[in-house]
Amino acid sequence: MNGIYRFINTNVPTLGCNLRCDYCYIRQHGDEDILDIKKRDSLFKYSVEHMISALTVERLGGVCMFNISGSGETLLCPDIFEICEGLLRNGHYIAIISNCTVTKEIEKFIRLKQEYRDRLFFKASFHYQELKRRNLLNTYASNINALKKNGIAFSIEIVSNDGVLSELEELKAWTEKEFGALPHVLAGRSETKLGEFPKFETCLSEEEFFETWDEFKSPLFDYQYTDYVLPHNDEFCHAGVYTGSLEMATGVFFACPGNKKITNMFENTEEPIRFAPMAKACPFPYCFCGFFLQVLAGACNESYNPNVVFGEFRDRKCTDGSHWLTPSIKEVFSHKCSEFHNPLTSAKKTYLNALMKKRYGMENEINIDEYNEVTKEIKYKLKSLKIDKVVIYGYGGIGQLIYDILNDAGIEVVALMDKRYKEIEAKIPVYSPEDAPKEGDAIIVSIFYDYTEIAPKLRNITEKKILSVIDII
Repeated sequence: MNGIYRFINTNVPTLGCNLRCDYCYIRQHGDEDILDIKKRDSLFKYSVEHMISALTVERLGGVCMFNISGSGETLLCPDIFEICEGLLRNGHYIAIISNCTVTKEIEKFIRLKQEYRDRLFFKASFHYQELKRRNLLNTYASNINALKKNGIAFSIEIVSNDGVLSELEELKAWTEKEFGALPHVLAGRSETKLGEFPKFETCLSEEEFFETWDEFKSPLFDYQYTDYVLPHNDEFCHAGVYTGSLEMATGVFFACPGNKKITNMFENTEEPIRFAPMAKACPFPYCFCGFFLQVLAGACNESYNPNVVFGEFRDRKCTDGSHWLTPSIKEVFSHKCSEFHNPLTSAKKTYLNALMKKRYGMENEINIDEYNEVTKEIKYKLKSLKIDKVVIYGYGGIGQLIYDILNDAGIEVVALMDKRYKEIEAKIPVYSPEDAPKEGDAIIVSIFYDYTEIAPKLRNITEKKILSVIDII
């Protein structure tokens, strides 16, 4: 059984975009300058070689799929081919979101060896009116058919938008002629309207909107229309572990778009990456990325239909009997990342949820029995590492929480380290981040999201064990 261990939504910097779609999310935010094609300096903080060496199967815990898109046209990202080739060489799968009009880049992917093409997928964004206006329809069709001819999986997807309503019949006829099937439909959303998120962007009534776009018989559209706005219902979310969002320009990794930093994948690369789940701390009322967070990653499994598989949102059977997805991509799109992870213990869930709620400034109540299990597991883990006395680095909300938990676990906190060391009043010594405490067997870094930056500095001033709060249970 082939599947992916993590689904990593990956944002790359681009030189701009060669199209100007009215419904573009970037344009909705007024960031038109991002789309202007021009030379931009210092798009990446790290070299391609460094980034690829940081994203090995071993460091990530398993084979992943990198879902690569940009703020603009993805294939206008400098070094995009070299980045994708490197990730494929590492053994990962690649999905590229593209308007499929940059022929010179697509030709590079077509020339990859078959082993790599088997793990490659293009999500071909279909901007019919804009392609037609710029005389790029033939380029789009030629490039997609070249992908298919060379054994590369693809899917064609149109964003529902009112601008194309008068041309829908023409659009359908053209796609069936060129690709043997209708495109899938992604429901366009407003990024600017106030109220419950998301809001579908349309001048049509709800009934008219559904009837119009339902004609495409796209399981993706059906899913969005019924399950897109399911509330979280206080579920434990594994985004940040099964899936996440990576800024390729810097290495910063988030649980999902719009949430806070978990780690930096390109720092401290001699150590494994420390992943942390969103738990029950998501600040959004709905999972607006549910069609990949839930259906492909399985981040929350309680409210979502387990029988829906991601391949349904991407494949089409053509009039000649062929399919858009290749067998290898169809196989991985038939499983959820959650199938390849061991479940967390109840105590670890309780503990990580407490950390994340502190991170997001949320109130949290822990049942006394659950709390006792947490302290028991922490005590066992630290004692097994021969750690009886610790120093806590960072005495903010999470640091104070850990201080109480460790003391209740029978682990003595003998000192603190904090950049506010002159302001903190405590019964134990408080050191600056530059001073090495003599006390303790280990230093526990409470600021887990900056651990990759903090740990190397600590190693320069002490030989004590350095642990992240993520590590102690």
